[in-house]
Amino acid sequence: MESLNINACFPITNKKKHNRISILFLGEAAIGKIFASESAWFVLDEAIQIHGGMGFMRATGLERVMRDLRIFRIFEGANDILRLFVAFTGLQYVGSHLRELQNAVKSLNFNVLVGEGSKRFRRGIGMNTGPNVNQHIHSSLHPSGELLSKSIDRFGTTIEQVLIKYGKSIRDEQFIVYRIGDVVIDLYAMAASLSRCSQSFQNQVPTAVHESHLVRIWCEEAHDRIEQNLNLILSPAFAARSKLMTELAREIVDKESTVPVHPLGF
Repeated sequence: MESLNINACFPITNKKKHNRISILFLGEAAIGKIFASESAWFVLDEAIQIHGGMGFMRATGLERVMRDLRIFRIFEGANDILRLFVAFTGLQYVGSHLRELQNAVKSLNFNVLVGEGSKRFRRGIGMNTGPNVNQHIHSSLHPSGELLSKSIDRFGTTIEQVLIKYGKSIRDEQFIVYRIGDVVIDLYAMAASLSRCSQSFQNQVPTAVHESHLVRIWCEEAHDRIEQNLNLILSPAFAARSKLMTELAREIVDKESTVPVHPLGF
């Protein structure tokens, strides 16, 4: 959480760029708010579970923290809305790239077409076409940096396919957009934690090695979540299931109640 918020807040304090900051870092700020509020709630829930029944007693202080924390996922922008905003920010960037490519095809821009063709060829033979994160982090973090590079590359490829398939109607596919938001949050959290840990190594902080172990665990688990979400986004079965859930939700809204009749006639 600290790494996420530092990355979002540091540019805001840079007075030279203050005029543009409100637009440029809305996405990062939204990610920080989502991540912090949901992580805090998870930690609190685990603490109450560990305490058992005592977790609800005033003596532990947890019951008051539970009441206070729950509102954080609603105030300052509900997390559900912010997650969609984060996803659409990522979609907008990829969409602008596709528009540039479309214009290059129309104008026969040779350099752009060759560069894009070369990238897709490397991707087709299994080579990584994403950014080389390892150029910017400490050498002991390179395995985690490689995971981030691969995840960014896979994310770009998947979002291109999603936009080509759905176009502007992607805004109506909230089951997909929600998972895109989760992927963007995990990508940013990976980058923030790698940046923070690299700084610890650079400053020879005594706890740098311990931090690197935490970063390794986080990046490996985040990479697995990203792969799972991206596979779901491209899955025809998931698309069909999402459509069915949408239809069921509409039926419940229209009836203003659950649709099935109780087997005992209640």
